[in-house]
Amino acid sequence: MTSKKQLFIWGVMAVAALALLVGVLFWEHRHSNARWTNLWVGDPHLGATLFFEKKGCAHCHPVNGYGGKSAPDLGFASLPQSSMSQLVSAMWNCAPRMWERLRAEKLKFPDLNQEETAHIFAFLYTARYLDEFGDKERGYQLLRTKGCVRCHAVDGTGGDRGPDLASVAGVDTPIVWTQAMWNHAPIMEARMQESGLAWPRFEGRDMNDLLAYIREVSRGPRRETTLLPANPKHGWALFQSKSCIVCHAVSGKGGHIGPELGPNRPLPLTVVQFAALMWNHSPEMWKAQSNQNIPRPTFNGQQIADLVAFLASIRYFEPMGSAQVGETVFTERDCSRCHGGTALGSRLGPALRIRGRTYSTVVLATALWSHGPSMYRRTRELKIAWPTLNEGDIGNLVSFLNSPVEGRR
Repeated sequence: MTSKKQLFIWGVMAVAALALLVGVLFWEHRHSNARWTNLWVGDPHLGATLFFEKKGCAHCHPVNGYGGKSAPDLGFASLPQSSMSQLVSAMWNCAPRMWERLRAEKLKFPDLNQEETAHIFAFLYTARYLDEFGDKERGYQLLRTKGCVRCHAVDGTGGDRGPDLASVAGVDTPIVWTQAMWNHAPIMEARMQESGLAWPRFEGRDMNDLLAYIREVSRGPRRETTLLPANPKHGWALFQSKSCIVCHAVSGKGGHIGPELGPNRPLPLTVVQFAALMWNHSPEMWKAQSNQNIPRPTFNGQQIADLVAFLASIRYFEPMGSAQVGETVFTERDCSRCHGGTALGSRLGPALRIRGRTYSTVVLATALWSHGPSMYRRTRELKIAWPTLNEGDIGNLVSFLNSPVEGRR
């Protein structure tokens, strides 16, 4: 073989290898991004419209006090849900009562497809993380014991290094409070160092109580409903564009200077608790950013809302579970009576595990809502008690239903 021919063959092989490498990198990049852009499959604004206007959910259920009064509040105020799994399990357990109520009041059964279910769950999720009110009396004590009055006055009484807290307009709602605590932390830290003051830490409900007191003395506007429901997809984009990902990884994607942020790491669910976490770690984060020559990001109110929504959504939407435990749950809850011992179907019910079919909490909830009434009628015919589910059952059941089915199409 001539040297020119060898060179030509090596050139073709090099181009092919390069093309393969580019293709792999492109696939990895596309699927890595898709994992998070697809994580959030619902639009909370569309979900609010469906819940309050189109599907009649608000006829019975209020959300943070808005809506009917005959069923539990699905917002943060009365029925906090730690995850979509808990919401789906509560929906399943209460389903017979809902159907009986609809029939008794002669209300039309609202149809929901998978997309609509995703929108409604998105709305319920983002509507939930408005914080509970704190103890204003304890907040007043915290203002003194944490040293805040050394720099801040309230109606003229206190320090003068920072603004009078009674005159700061609009900083008495959870999102704007979090925004202010983060954006102004470097200035506050510098002034505290000048005064020889230690950086205060806020634990548990401290920040809720402090905000409750600020609400009492502040004379600014108190509504931030235009910022909610927030958009976790925008929050993921901010997490990248604001360089949070340089220090913090999410499920292995990102830096490791700071702690991993999900989905196994417990994070505060509410905005004010998140503000406390950001405040407590602000000096360490600022130092790490300076060492990496990363400019400290600032956020407006909408960005804070979206960022918190994204971080909480990591743990909220798709629970992890065990297929083996899920199979046990499937049998113990008598699901196997109709759908077969391994969910492969029987004469009483269809197969649920089918090659190529993928389940998620949204798919599970949609199936429950769409087919639940007929399942309920069937259980009564067979004199089977309606099975109840715990929050942890959902992830295990999803894992079981998604487990491989050998030899079936």
